[in-house]
Amino acid sequence: MGYVTPDLEASLDYWIDIAGAGPFYYAEYEPERQLHRGKPTHIRFRLAYGYLGDIHIEVVQQLSGGASAYTEALANSDGQIPRGGVLHHMLMFHDGYDAIHDRYVAAGAEPCYSAFVEGVGRFCYLDTRALMGCYLELVEDTAVFEAACEKMRAAHQQWDGRRPRRDFDEIFALL
Repeated sequence: MGYVTPDLEASLDYWIDIAGAGPFYYAEYEPERQLHRGKPTHIRFRLAYGYLGDIHIEVVQQLSGGASAYTEALANSDGQIPRGGVLHHMLMFHDGYDAIHDRYVAAGAEPCYSAFVEGVGRFCYLDTRALMGCYLELVEDTAVFEAACEKMRAAHQQWDGRRPRRDFDEIFALL
């Protein structure tokens, strides 16, 4: 489950201190070949990945740049941003990026944002708010990310509350 926020640290305070999620692993991205609603855009964002039980939680803050699925969600919140962030997307693991993408578009989803990250490949947010109430995230090559998620879930299960904020490189070192 992905959330977007204008203040990553404040949202993580909620997820850690109130909900009991964590530890969270920070990463920062500035993808290549970015498109928003079919037009070139360029954004940079920071996020934190963590777990609450078996639920993967991702909290995203856009740091710079133009229009994106993140700015859309924040603009549509009417300034009412929950402490943990605005529910933004669900990530779908799959075995066929193009087939899943095309199936959702045929069902009425609108391509919203797409980009490319070295080592991960293409990723996108489809605007599926009319279908399921939030965006849908697809990532082209999920094998590495799925392995990283298993390591983060294991870290959550063994977590004693110390070091709630960590660098994502700690997870990569375990892969």
